[in-house]
Amino acid sequence: MSAAPPGAPPLDRAAVAALRVLATRFGAGTAAAKARALAAAARRAIVDAPTLLAYHDALLFLLAYPEAPALRDAAARELARVAGTTRGLMQQGPAAARRALEHSGLAWTEWTIDFGFDIARWLVRRFPAHAALHSFAADGVPARSLLAGALLPLEFELAAAGSEDSAAFVAQARGAAATPLRWLVDALLRLPADDALRDRLWEALHPYVTIRPADAALSRTFVRGLRRPTYFHAAGLLRSVDPARLIRQALPRPRRLAAAERLFIVDAGRAMLAALGRETDAIALADPTRVAWYDLPRGASIALYVQQALHRSPLDAHVGFVLFKNGLPVGYGGGWPFLGSCRIGINVFAPYRGGESAYLFCQVLRTYARLFGVDRFVAEPSQYGGSNREGLQSGAFWFYYRLGFRPVDRRPAALAAEAFARIEGDPGHREPLASLRRFTGGDIALQLGGLAAAPACEPATLSRAVTAWVDAHHAGNRRRAEAAALSTVARALDLGAAARWSDGERHALRALAPLLALLPGLARWPLRDRRALVALIRAKAGDEVRFHRLLGAHTRLRAALTTLAATGTR
Repeated sequence: MSAAPPGAPPLDRAAVAALRVLATRFGAGTAAAKARALAAAARRAIVDAPTLLAYHDALLFLLAYPEAPALRDAAARELARVAGTTRGLMQQGPAAARRALEHSGLAWTEWTIDFGFDIARWLVRRFPAHAALHSFAADGVPARSLLAGALLPLEFELAAAGSEDSAAFVAQARGAAATPLRWLVDALLRLPADDALRDRLWEALHPYVTIRPADAALSRTFVRGLRRPTYFHAAGLLRSVDPARLIRQALPRPRRLAAAERLFIVDAGRAMLAALGRETDAIALADPTRVAWYDLPRGASIALYVQQALHRSPLDAHVGFVLFKNGLPVGYGGGWPFLGSCRIGINVFAPYRGGESAYLFCQVLRTYARLFGVDRFVAEPSQYGGSNREGLQSGAFWFYYRLGFRPVDRRPAALAAEAFARIEGDPGHREPLASLRRFTGGDIALQLGGLAAAPACEPATLSRAVTAWVDAHHAGNRRRAEAAALSTVARALDLGAAARWSDGERHALRALAPLLALLPGLARWPLRDRRALVALIRAKAGDEVRFHRLLGAHTRLRAALTTLAATGTR
């Protein structure tokens, strides 16, 4: 790590802002201009937190979109200097600087948040030296009342007379061996409960966890994906994309991964989101054995995360992703594929906006389309409008619109077309927020050209059909309804061997049986179709991609589900 010379003048925000703008420009002389700007910044001292934060994020962009090897190396050296400066400010800087750096996700800072149980358990296992129990919310249920079952039977006195203050109770119970966070996680694991219940108990306790990443890969500064050769943008950024053409391209084979690499990818996804104070079920509950990694053109890579089998939705399981550019995580999101349609969402992290966001999102669409047989993508208003004021102000709707997404309903579609014509006629025009709200309150969809429209069969509709069946045929008794459904499906599909199935396969059968039991004449389906349905059920417990391929290929099942969606709740 290099340092500015003693007595060097301070780096100012204007210089950093100019560097950030310059980072997005490519062409004759831009590489030399970036080199000069970086060299000038390296000769200056970083003395205040706002400048440090802005400079840190400008350097991340330069690392994701390097124009030449020398620029990449210079940005890496400066990022190391920023980390060292951050450490100094957090240890000895003014209180105002420390407060400004907290919750920034930078190396050597710290942040406190109420993570879910799965992230807390992961932190204890993978980064025990960098996470600690901070406190309990005032509205949390006292730990003594929820965790008495984790004590030994002869510890009845502690269970009965322990402190009502959760932090004090944990201090009494943990002894000297375990950290408070580890003891709390282990106590929940000792309870006779499944992970879903443990997560609810964790929420009821309402603990806060502090992360202190130091220089570990828990920060935005140092979290990285798998290594691959750097792609240098000597010819500039790819601004114009033909979505339909790109999405139709076949995917390359996924990278072959060792077990340690799979864990590394899970760690990278969780660490990046934890650094931002976020978590998603697909990544927090990811099954490391089902992680996939695709190396794509222009230094892009996508990691796919599928939840553990016992946590997956029976129909449209949440498949999460993290996008990487030259090894840096630049965005995340998820898709919910089902019967040719897929709800999709993406968030490009702030430091990387102004890069190749449209191209990267099209690579996401390509990945889901090729893997899950998707020909229709749907984005919800939370991505671009509705009550999301930030999304409205950022113009996120037009990002989707330029890629071919259109409002599903006719009237908003017409209003959006009129507004877009105004923008095309006057590039400086900005549509007022009041106008945007008129056509951004509903779903927008991308229907891939030349492909059939997705069946009108939403998972929510099928779910309501099952609820109606439970009410109409079993008076709301779900235990009896599930038993009846399992019996019906087992007879229809001749599942005598199901007792030898794995726990995950039996769970998938229990989850899908109430829906399959509603399909008329299931026992009379041709043997080939019934065997294909058995294979589909078993695939649900393992390979989510295979499950959707089998579902897409099962013409009889698709038709039956579409009919059920149209009639099942009546």
